[in-house]
Amino acid sequence: MPRIKWLQTRPDPQAGALEAVLREAGFERDEPKGEGIYLIIAERLDINLIPPEATDVLWWVGEASAEDASHVLLHRPGWVLRSSNPVQAARGALLRLRSRELGAEGWLRQMLHSASLDELLHMVFEQAARSSGAEAGGIWVRGQDAYYQRVGTGFPEAPLPFDEAEALVEKGEADWICPDSRMGIMRLRPRLRRPSRVLSWIKEVENLLENAYDLERSRLLSFKDDLTVAQNRRALEVDLPNRVREAAARGESLALLFVDVDNLKAINSANGHSAGSRALERVAEVALDLIRSQDRLYRYGGDEFCILLMGASATGGAKLGQRLLERVREAPLEGDGRLIPLSVSIGVAAFPEHADGAQRLLDAADLALLKAKMQGKDQVLVVE
Repeated sequence: MPRIKWLQTRPDPQAGALEAVLREAGFERDEPKGEGIYLIIAERLDINLIPPEATDVLWWVGEASAEDASHVLLHRPGWVLRSSNPVQAARGALLRLRSRELGAEGWLRQMLHSASLDELLHMVFEQAARSSGAEAGGIWVRGQDAYYQRVGTGFPEAPLPFDEAEALVEKGEADWICPDSRMGIMRLRPRLRRPSRVLSWIKEVENLLENAYDLERSRLLSFKDDLTVAQNRRALEVDLPNRVREAAARGESLALLFVDVDNLKAINSANGHSAGSRALERVAEVALDLIRSQDRLYRYGGDEFCILLMGASATGGAKLGQRLLERVREAPLEGDGRLIPLSVSIGVAAFPEHADGAQRLLDAADLALLKAKMQGKDQVLVVE
């Protein structure tokens, strides 16, 4: 019976079940020394945990992004599973390792099945940039009215109209991601070498990219606020923990703005509920016009919105908040021949500066908003 080296760096309640799966797959547990296939049980992926003698590695980890998975699997062939998966998933991975059914680019398949569209796009872009020698670039994804940049740096972040995106591909300045559906385009600069090798393996996983894209589009529809252009609170509750995990894995920050439309009850009382609804719509439209394509706007409920700024610090969040404050002041409503002034109060917090998790980040921004309202409204405050 073949042996698998068992290397456990943290307690795991499923360790016994994993060992039973090993036996079902025809493996016997062995000490973590010498050459062979290793099972590494850890909190997160770390190439420093890979023994020099390991020929293949089955990872069983609490946290794993697509980028981290591609990184460790480029160092050593294997398979990555999150510990949230059923233990039977380990059996299939072990059988594939045993029969070497990974393919020439087997590392690509390890995490794609559980990755979000953003995780997939980051991985595709990083590999494309490496293989082509590009120093800058990005990926734009098809939206309802244009292509919007989701990944990368070095290009303007403005949306690309459909005809402009097609022209870039025709001129050889961009490549299609999933050409049949034209889901997105990738631009690299300088284009020292066309990334033909990258494009060939992207084709192998087009169905996964398109499935992630379709899932995201359907979620956007189900998470759409009924009144405004924002997404709803359910979307925030799903997105925020994922965004915080992604930021932590990449060593990046993110800022959260909690926005309250000032005096909405008084606007309703004096002008009718339709005026209050228009006020919410106006604030959401102004906010959406200010944020980047990778940022997100949510209606938290009632008169409150949340804005999630990817890669932004508290200072960056406060600057965006100040711009929003000024733009809302400049956009009063018209009603019965007069103008109805609008203003907002904004609380700002950032990960990891003010909070180490999604709920604490939300609470910190909410606390800053409360102080802004108590101090007279129509202002931006960063949590202390």
